[in-house]
Amino acid sequence: MILEFEPLSNNFGARLHGLDDGRVLDDGLINELRSGLIENGVLLLRGQEISPARLVQLGRAFGELEILPEPDKRHPDHPEIFDLTNVRKDGAVVDFEEPQAVFLRGTERWHTDSSFREIPCLCTMLYALEVPESGGETQFANMYAAFKSLPTSLRNEIEDKKLVHSYVYSRANNPGRMDPMSPEEESKYPPVAHPWVRTHADGRKSLYMGAHVSHVEGMDLNEGRALIQEVLAGATEERFVYQHVWQANDLVVWDNRSTLHRLRPYEITERRRVMHRVTVAGVDPVV
Repeated sequence: MILEFEPLSNNFGARLHGLDDGRVLDDGLINELRSGLIENGVLLLRGQEISPARLVQLGRAFGELEILPEPDKRHPDHPEIFDLTNVRKDGAVVDFEEPQAVFLRGTERWHTDSSFREIPCLCTMLYALEVPESGGETQFANMYAAFKSLPTSLRNEIEDKKLVHSYVYSRANNPGRMDPMSPEEESKYPPVAHPWVRTHADGRKSLYMGAHVSHVEGMDLNEGRALIQEVLAGATEERFVYQHVWQANDLVVWDNRSTLHRLRPYEITERRRVMHRVTVAGVDPVV
């Protein structure tokens, strides 16, 4: 074995050792990284200064990279990198109600990235450049363990159901004012239905849900949303959660297929939080 995976907490997540800066990402190393992500759900690489070029290289070890649709938030030399920050281009920290702050506060809801796509992304990488002294942690929830723990009656109730995921819905429910999307923009993001219980290539099952979910397909709207909240509350109990307390130069990778995550609140108008994000495109539909 080339790499060492040190367990984090709740039998969920692992700190990665052996991936030194500049180490060539050969086939053996790439296979271990991919297997380690599937097995652990969350990977932490701590204390390395990672250049933008190296971050893109690490991302490509997991697959093709997405180019996110907002050009003004892309890295100038590496468009695969998305600047996830509460700091404006002029160096000032955002106001509480401006769109960037509203977007960031929206990520305080449990979600999995790009579940509103027919083929959602595989994983996300987040690299910390500047972090606040307190707050701003990221919590991750293990959807394999959450599914296994469901009472039999509840598992039977949801196992054959589909959830409708909608970017338009989740954007409209951000905690603040967002400029409305035009009909043309909305048409780019039609709602998609995914199985509530996702079956993975190795046969394991996990819950697949989060803040992009609008409703349960085929159920009364209010009854379905109440059922969603019931399942979500159980799935995000402390026993299933790893909370990451960020340090500068932390790199965290998480498997969007089998985890939920959320940002924890911090003084968004006072404390700088500057992150580089890379998103790895998915290859398989949700089944």
